[in-house]
Amino acid sequence: MSVDLDSFDLGLFGPFAEAGHAGLRQSVRDVTLELKSVEQRRAEAGAASDMRPILNEAVLELKDQFETFRRLRSAAESMLDGGDDAAQKLARADIKAATDAMSLIVRTLEKIDTLQRQLARDRQDEAERAAEAGSYQEALLEVDRLIDERAQERYRQRCRAAGLDPDEPGGAAGEGPPLPDTG
Repeated sequence: MSVDLDSFDLGLFGPFAEAGHAGLRQSVRDVTLELKSVEQRRAEAGAASDMRPILNEAVLELKDQFETFRRLRSAAESMLDGGDDAAQKLARADIKAATDAMSLIVRTLEKIDTLQRQLARDRQDEAERAAEAGSYQEALLEVDRLIDERAQERYRQRCRAAGLDPDEPGGAAGEGPPLPDTG
């Protein structure tokens, strides 16, 4: 792959911003299935959260180095025009070394970008898994609520069919109305 190092835009590579909704992030942290998965998730989250600042610092450092090598190459190019053969040979060697270093920096920045994007995808996948788990728990609660609601409805129907008032308070002992025969 050939990269035009003179027009290479370092602005494309910058510190990777942490995206996402804080509440969703907290929900993901709160989801636990078993103790072993908690420990594993903490270790993975720790590794990922430790990696982001390191990658961001590396990007900033590499940007500075890229600019330094660009300046060195320009200075060496200016030495090509005048001087003796030895100075020109040394200038060509400096240009080649600076160009090689810049190419290596570009490839490294591309790899860092790939890592940052993978970390972002992993966070998104984890958030989606947590959302799915939360949705399942919400669905269970809704089913329980519907079952209770239906049970109360059927109780009232049976009480009325038996000629009883389902809302009638209990006797002196507070036992409530007698239950209708369900048999």
